[in-house]
Amino acid sequence: MTKRMQCKDIPDQTFVDAVRRTTPVGTNWRMRWDVHTELESVFGPIPDNLFMAKARRLIDRGLIGGCPCGCRGDFHPADECLSPGYCCHPTTEETR
Repeated sequence: MTKRMQCKDIPDQTFVDAVRRTTPVGTNWRMRWDVHTELESVFGPIPDNLFMAKARRLIDRGLIGGCPCGCRGDFHPADECLSPGYCCHPTTEETR
């Protein structure tokens, strides 16, 4: 029996790197589906709900910006954010 993949099985930096490797649309946004495909090139199939859960955690921690509601996504690395304070917020380590 295969163990079900969890958020903790996807390293934060690997997810952020997948966002970076994805071709931007417009200024610096990466479409959710393109990022998902890029991340699957590293890990193999990743269920959509797991992908979105990991994205939400990274957004909450300020490591990426974007929309975790399940729409088209529009992710970007936090250091490429064009609207800091609105879109991305500093991580707790940076605010200490």
